[in-house]
Amino acid sequence: MYVNGIVIQKYADNPYRGIDGSGFSVFTGQNWFLNFEDGVPKDFEDYYDENIGMTYYDLADHTWVAACTDMAYIHRYIEEAKKRHIDYRLLLCETDIPQPNFECPDLRMTFLGYDYAYTSGDYYSAVYNEIPYVFPQFRLNRYGLFDTREEIEEYLAAREEFTRTHPPLTLEAGDFAVFRLHEIYL
Repeated sequence: MYVNGIVIQKYADNPYRGIDGSGFSVFTGQNWFLNFEDGVPKDFEDYYDENIGMTYYDLADHTWVAACTDMAYIHRYIEEAKKRHIDYRLLLCETDIPQPNFECPDLRMTFLGYDYAYTSGDYYSAVYNEIPYVFPQFRLNRYGLFDTREEIEEYLAAREEFTRTHPPLTLEAGDFAVFRLHEIYL
């Protein structure tokens, strides 16, 4: 897997600790939340559009994950969140997609597990949204994720079979990828 970079997520008090964070759910943290705050310097959103959210322009090629590789930007983002008293968390993302490629510094981190989600900025997670309702036979770890790549591959096979045997559009379709996630602490 490639180390793609960091995603900053508004903290949500939820056992699920994966990548889903479009902000439309009160149960998951919102990813890149400063893009939706009033009074934030415009260059935050501009930087996101030009350097992180490029997946919106790359959906056909599926070669980019919306993650940040610029530690200076990460630190600046954290400072702005602290000024606004916004609790956050940092996710280190790894996928089979080659870009971006993050030269990961030595970081203190906790392995969370494997998720299956969009690579674009809303990171809709099939694991978070499907396991409890469609695939309850799968057991997730304390972070609401799969512990191993083998376990998530079993889920993907069941998901593929379900898609073949049920009406179209029963499950969400999109630019999904397997994510290996770590929470990092700076």
